[in-house]
Amino acid sequence: MLILDEKVLCYDKYVGSRALCIDYGDKRIGIAISDITWQISSPFKVLESSGVFHNLFKIIQDNSVGLIVVGLPKALNGGSAGKQREKVEKFTNKLISLIAKNKIDLDVIYWDERLSTVAAQKIVKQLELHHNKNIDKLAASFILQGFLDCKNYQDKVTLVP
Repeated sequence: MLILDEKVLCYDKYVGSRALCIDYGDKRIGIAISDITWQISSPFKVLESSGVFHNLFKIIQDNSVGLIVVGLPKALNGGSAGKQREKVEKFTNKLISLIAKNKIDLDVIYWDERLSTVAAQKIVKQLELHHNKNIDKLAASFILQGFLDCKNYQDKVTLVP
């Protein structure tokens, strides 16, 4: 099921599972995964676009994933990011349809991916890592860490009447 607002997520449902993040690209798809406490995101893998769903479902099964976070492109001013956003939404719709078809209990949520690739490129350059494949999984990790930090911040906020 696609969740459009993170505030409606019931995190109790995900206890003991992990969150997985997808940074969709035309050629490669970066994957990051959280620890079971949902505190730390780690770059996990880069998948080639061909055969991605088979490989993705294997990762989900092998790693007890309960929630998928999909990086959603947005313009820096907060607006739509055009064609790439449409491609991500098309990919996500296919993913959701396969989840439903296979009767898998997984939720999917979009998360803002602005500047995640730029941050990943800086790290790759500073550490002199092999460029292309590391950027994709690092960008996914930045996206997922942003989601986890927001979730964990909301957990600690106490509202005072």
